[in-house]
Amino acid sequence: MSRSPQLIASDLAPGDQRSAGADLGGIVFHLVESAQDPFFEIGFQRLTELFGPRGEMESRAVLEHRFGWNRAEPVPGQPLFHYAMILALDPQNHAAAVRDYTAIVHAPPEPAAATVHLSHLWIHPEYRRTGLAGWMRAFPVETARTLLARARHAIHAPITLVGEMEFPDGQDEARNIRLLAYEKAGYRKVDPKVMPYLQPDFRDPAVIDASGGPQPIPMTPIIRRVGHENETTAPASEIRTLIRDLYAMYADTFRSSDMDPVLKQWRAYPTGSTLIPLLSPTQP
Repeated sequence: MSRSPQLIASDLAPGDQRSAGADLGGIVFHLVESAQDPFFEIGFQRLTELFGPRGEMESRAVLEHRFGWNRAEPVPGQPLFHYAMILALDPQNHAAAVRDYTAIVHAPPEPAAATVHLSHLWIHPEYRRTGLAGWMRAFPVETARTLLARARHAIHAPITLVGEMEFPDGQDEARNIRLLAYEKAGYRKVDPKVMPYLQPDFRDPAVIDASGGPQPIPMTPIIRRVGHENETTAPASEIRTLIRDLYAMYADTFRSSDMDPVLKQWRAYPTGSTLIPLLSPTQP
């Protein structure tokens, strides 16, 4: 049911170009686009084991709902979503890496552009620093182009990959390693002093209500503006659109009352052509 994604060297981030020549030792990639795909279970379990205890993993029901997006047709004025998972298997059919993500495009008359939300990434320790991570960061670009075409946009329209990351603290080694890896790849973070970002509360609605209401988590969007990785500023309107797209994705499965705090902050962002600093992810 799954298919193999293309390994397109030009989709690699500037700092991931070495992945083009990496010897991945027989790794096979599977693009999972349905909850009925047998490879989904493998990927879901790996991601849940890592991110579940942190409260950063959606439920199976939410992901199954997201796979349902993939059958939608473009509707003017509404976002089009495509959820996918990349599973990398070693020659023994053991999981080497898993990435899940959602591509977001608005149908005409909205401007042609794609936002890709990078949800989670798990890499087996044996495959770190092998070049595998570079490909796991690159594959979503292909899905973005596919969705642009489905929305009847040109596939060379702007594409931006967005991940939600914790703030650097100098204490959490694993966090610092993640931030440095994306920094080396060519990602930059939206200045949190100018555009502070909140991730919606992932907890079960009953738990949210019992605790007195939603508790969004302050995080920082780190972004790769494909083809513009060296630029150190971006217009406020562009960043507002990226974050609007993320919140539209979440709002499809989250209660409106749980989205209210994050949308309130989004509405207070700078607007128009105001230039927003794009910083190094490891910068305090």
